[in-house]
Amino acid sequence: MAQLLACRLTDCDLSNAEWELCRLEDTVFERCRLTGFRLSECSGLNVAFRDCQGRYLQLDRCKIEDGRFETCQLNESTMMGCELPRAVFTGCDLAGAVLSRSRLRGADLRGCVIGGIRASLDDLAGTVLDPEQAAAVLMGEVGIRVVPVGVELAGQ
Repeated sequence: MAQLLACRLTDCDLSNAEWELCRLEDTVFERCRLTGFRLSECSGLNVAFRDCQGRYLQLDRCKIEDGRFETCQLNESTMMGCELPRAVFTGCDLAGAVLSRSRLRGADLRGCVIGGIRASLDDLAGTVLDPEQAAAVLMGEVGIRVVPVGVELAGQ
């Protein structure tokens, strides 16, 4: 069980590393390669990821309060059973990410690429989206169809 308190990791390659049961507080990952990096059952407060390459990043049952993800490539990443209250994602690519059974209440995804994101409405409850993202979610990103009132549905 590792503890990183008030740390800055810069230009690190943590690809395919696995950290389990770690504690992160006031920790910054900057320009790190996180391809396939797995954090399992970790907790954190004020953790920032800046300009990181995190394709296939795996957050498994992690709780990170006030997390920041800034201009990160997080496509095809998974965040399973995570709690990310008040997380802010700025300029991130989350295309194809899986957010299953995660709690994102208060998380801000505005301006991020979310095409192909796999999440339920429960997973996205309380998340802040921009109008284009909200329309994409409602138009089918999570299996919901928007049909005007009075229009008959095929097969009913």
